[in-house]
Amino acid sequence: MNRESKPRSHKFKSGFVGIFGQPNVGKSTLMNALVGEKLSGISPKPQTTRGVIRGILSQKEGQIVFLDTPGIHKPQDHLGHWMMHEIEKALEGLDVVYQMVLPTRIQPADEQILEKLRKANVPVILVISQVDRYPKEQILLVLEHYAKQDFYKEMIPVSAQRNIQMDILVKKTLELLPAGEPHFPEDIVSDQQERTFVEEIIREKIFRIMMQELPYSAAVVIESFKERRPGLIDIEATIVVEKDSQKKMMIGQGGLTLREIGQKARLDIEQFLDSKVFLQLWVKTLPNWKKDDQALKRLGYT
Repeated sequence: MNRESKPRSHKFKSGFVGIFGQPNVGKSTLMNALVGEKLSGISPKPQTTRGVIRGILSQKEGQIVFLDTPGIHKPQDHLGHWMMHEIEKALEGLDVVYQMVLPTRIQPADEQILEKLRKANVPVILVISQVDRYPKEQILLVLEHYAKQDFYKEMIPVSAQRNIQMDILVKKTLELLPAGEPHFPEDIVSDQQERTFVEEIIREKIFRIMMQELPYSAAVVIESFKERRPGLIDIEATIVVEKDSQKKMMIGQGGLTLREIGQKARLDIEQFLDSKVFLQLWVKTLPNWKKDDQALKRLGYT
């Protein structure tokens, strides 16, 4: 998670940038690409990111602290309300906001997000995501629609995976940030604990491997995170589900599903921690934990 510090510019900029948008618009992919580390989980399913994940980009011109937020959606349970509360908290104290949209037809949810951001009194950059996957004509139609809003400081089409206009996005963001000293050391890419990102990695593998609705009922808790010796870390984690039938599905016949989750998660965790990892996973049932405030607190959703 460390990165070499760079020479300081005499007009150094520093500030916080929130990334907002519907589920699956590419918020986590964007932040991971900007900071050069896989900090947020990515999968084709909504709610892969549940809490706010912070990533830090330090350059000689300035430092940007990105906040990757959960996708804005209508909450269905206590967990959903907690996620929306995280979004409301993330809006506080921001210097710039990205509203991310796809170059598809304009959706009512995007208009609702726009109205929420209008009330925040923060400069907003419209980020049109995944432009490498859509025809130019479609992208131009979306740009034309949002230009009529007369609201955005910038409108920038990007592709995080193809590195299209990512440098422009960073440049325009720095122009909007206030002058000031960095908020964090310039050799780190996040101020959050490593176990937070290990939980993210394990949850991402659950989302990718489990094709049923089960992932939405799954939480991950790191029980133990210890260095056995230099170059080897022991990690024990529990996957919490709501029903015994879900527990059976998560484990799979002969433990095959749980083993696949563990193997794929371990490879990403080793790359992230730059260390060999011995990962042990267990599954336990905690009935209706998404609707239980006390259970949510025990699982870290406080």
